[in-house]
Amino acid sequence: MLHSLGEGVSVANAEGRIVFSNAAADRILGIGATDASPEAWSDHFGVFLPEDRTTPFPTDRYPLVRALSGEDTTDVEMWIRNPGLPDGALVAVTGRPLENDDGRIVGATVVFRNITALRKAQDELRRTNERLKEVQRHKDELTAFVVHDLKSPLTSIMLSARLLIDRSDVSGEELEDLQAIDHSAETIHRMVLDLLDIRLAEDGLLRPHVTPVDLGSLLKDVTKTLRGRAGDSGTHLDVADSGDDLTVPADPELLRRVVQNLVDNCLKYAPGGTIRLRGQRPTAASLLVTVEDDGPGVPPDLRDEIFRMWTRTERDDRGRHRDSRGVGLYFARLAVEAHRGRIWVEDSDLGGARFCIELPGRI
Repeated sequence: MLHSLGEGVSVANAEGRIVFSNAAADRILGIGATDASPEAWSDHFGVFLPEDRTTPFPTDRYPLVRALSGEDTTDVEMWIRNPGLPDGALVAVTGRPLENDDGRIVGATVVFRNITALRKAQDELRRTNERLKEVQRHKDELTAFVVHDLKSPLTSIMLSARLLIDRSDVSGEELEDLQAIDHSAETIHRMVLDLLDIRLAEDGLLRPHVTPVDLGSLLKDVTKTLRGRAGDSGTHLDVADSGDDLTVPADPELLRRVVQNLVDNCLKYAPGGTIRLRGQRPTAASLLVTVEDDGPGVPPDLRDEIFRMWTRTERDDRGRHRDSRGVGLYFARLAVEAHRGRIWVEDSDLGGARFCIELPGRI
């Protein structure tokens, strides 16, 4: 049975003389066993420290010798080089004492495994991982540089556009163009902020500044902000009044951007229909925010996928919005989770998709 094993097995008596060695042990060690004392093993087998592969392995550190003194060892690494293994091999050795019924040590056994290929694969994997980390670090630095440098000019563009919009002598096509500029700049600005917060969340550093937030007012403000864009696509925005107390502990800026991203997603995939926003308190300990549309909905097998970074999932057969990069919903998930809440999508009573946010409901 021992000769049929793939691992090498050797057994020594109480004096440290090897009395049995299976075929796998002879193959892994590159040479047959010897009945010499442990002091001669280094010369016979060619056993060296794995760190430099030239220094003989100390006799008192052999797993078999340590096992004879009652010590268990596991995966002690040795470098073996001899005429049978001219290129050398890294071997992991596990040793255990053998005791009789009285508990007296009468010998020891060791099990050998050749881990040369495994260690080479581990070393290559580690080097690859280090290279990937370096690439990721450069990518993160570039992202941070681009994102931070975009904030100031975008703010200037939005401010200038809004100043021109408010002028009394601007009307007609000029006004529409300015509103389009303002909307586009605001969308990019929100995406920049989302990317910054995504990076913080991935590093575990996104900390919501929690204050009491009137969710009903927040939902109305979001619809007011997006009403112009909704009107351009013929979409009706509706805030349903549940009659509940909708004060929720949250970061108002983060929560506002989450809801805006959900409405923005519905505007992309359900233009010309109805988008309904609702806040309600299903229990005393929770608050539920829903944003739903009457569009094509989200297939069940994609409902987790859409909340991942860079996911581009079409919600209809016409291939709309291939410019979407999946940033908004990923940010929404991270921001909601930072509030100790959860977010998901399900079928809507309107026939489309209903995005749901559940938040802790008390200050």
